[in-house]
Amino acid sequence: MSGISRFNDKAQGWLFDPNRLAPTYPDSMITRPFPFNAYYGEGDVREVDGDAWRLEVTGLVADRRNWTLADLRAMPQQQQVTRHICVEGWSAIGKWGGVPFADFLRRVGADTSAKFVGFKCADDYYTSIDMATALHPQTLMAFRQDGDVLPAPNGFPLKIRVPTKLGFKNPKHV
Repeated sequence: MSGISRFNDKAQGWLFDPNRLAPTYPDSMITRPFPFNAYYGEGDVREVDGDAWRLEVTGLVADRRNWTLADLRAMPQQQQVTRHICVEGWSAIGKWGGVPFADFLRRVGADTSAKFVGFKCADDYYTSIDMATALHPQTLMAFRQDGDVLPAPNGFPLKIRVPTKLGFKNPKHV
């Protein structure tokens, strides 16, 4: 699986256009309920205490402090209605709200010459995205879905929403 993932990363990097936006949709096209997807069953979703949760920022950044949900919610936010495309062959349209990831990276003083940004998740998932994708205007640190708090099955407390990539590059429970 990791070999296929590396191959996919290289192919997507070659094809990726940082100036091209993913299609957006009207609210009338939102898939409700939004499907659950993970490498485990929905009954096995780990509960994360949002009050105790902290986003640990490490690596090539100037500001390494930990962030709370309140800190993130205090930043300027955007909404988008975009399609989630699963590698398993299905897709769904969702409405996501949160902080543009590029804004967050600038705020923490990230070295944008780095090649990748990595994510460790509460469900033991790990993935990375290339820096061009991280800086894409539609890549979002989503903590809202369909106008409400992001539900646990879809990634509470924080999901990195990357509408220009397949679903497995959209880590949940970050």
